[in-house]
Amino acid sequence: MRGILTAFASAALLLSAGAAQAQTKIGVWTVSTDKGCGMYQEWKTESKDTAKVGLGYMNKGKDLVLAFSDSSWKFKENEEFAVSLAVDKSWKGKVGGGAMDKTSAVVLLPASSDAINALMNGSELYMEIDGKSDDYAYTYSLDDTRKAIAALESCRSQAE
Repeated sequence: MRGILTAFASAALLLSAGAAQAQTKIGVWTVSTDKGCGMYQEWKTESKDTAKVGLGYMNKGKDLVLAFSDSSWKFKENEEFAVSLAVDKSWKGKVGGGAMDKTSAVVLLPASSDAINALMNGSELYMEIDGKSDDYAYTYSLDDTRKAIAALESCRSQAE
């Protein structure tokens, strides 16, 4: 549980667009290499809600935090759930996740080469929060993810 709580803090940094952080735009990703060592993308959904996805390293680069947000989601405080993830047909997994707040979810993955390689080489990341409606599932574009993750490598070993 401690890992998920630490991931919540890291995910909050990922999904916030802190003006104080040095940020670089790489394709669809905004990359921060000074605080949080992460990247995110944000867009408006068809229903005009705001959706975000973020990823970053923590625990000195040993873990990968994935954070998902949609302004229409309604999680309960401290809600926990299973999250199914898939990158194209090259990688899939079911992991434990939790609500970071009413509109955001976070999962913590080992920064294994399989997961990183799939994200870097894939075209789409599919995420579904098990037991929820289809409104809690998204397919995210992985355009430019290889370049964005490469930009994070310089701060990976310092990621808290």
